[in-house]
Amino acid sequence: MNHNKRPTELQESAATETKIAFAEHLNQFNGFCAALHNLERNLETTGNDAFKAALLSPGRMVKTDDGAEWQHDLELMKDISICHRRIADEMEFAVVESVPFPSGETKDVLNSGHNVREMLQTFAHDQRQVLRLWKDDVTAQIREHLEQKYPGHDINIVVESFEYKMSRALAQRPAQAQNQSRGVRI
Repeated sequence: MNHNKRPTELQESAATETKIAFAEHLNQFNGFCAALHNLERNLETTGNDAFKAALLSPGRMVKTDDGAEWQHDLELMKDISICHRRIADEMEFAVVESVPFPSGETKDVLNSGHNVREMLQTFAHDQRQVLRLWKDDVTAQIREHLEQKYPGHDINIVVESFEYKMSRALAQRPAQAQNQSRGVRI
């Protein structure tokens, strides 16, 4: 593809229409990317907070769909929380997703482990993989939508622009803490 070539009027119109048609998908994707970046940036602090919450407070009871009972520690992101339970002399932590449906709410364990920071790292890695699949799915939906709406027209530049924006949102990594704490030398 020639990136120096300006989009045609039809391609610009298709891009605007697609931005409106897929606004909810794109906003959700960008929001989840931001939440994942925030978790990655604050992973150690979040792990420490979850561990402290498990030690200090029993939390409300959460029963997952597999029948296991967990105690809620803290909200991780929308509809996802960190919970814990005691097994013998150890604590087990879990990332639990709550999905509301008209018929009720499902609660699934996405990741679990005895080391809360390692569990969160695994969760972040897994969610990054999910986001890659989500990006590919949305890109395919955009392509299909545009091919149906504009048959016989070259809409590749439009599809590629949306794919690029989602890839860029996904690729952004949090700045290292040491870079954020640079001071002024005198």
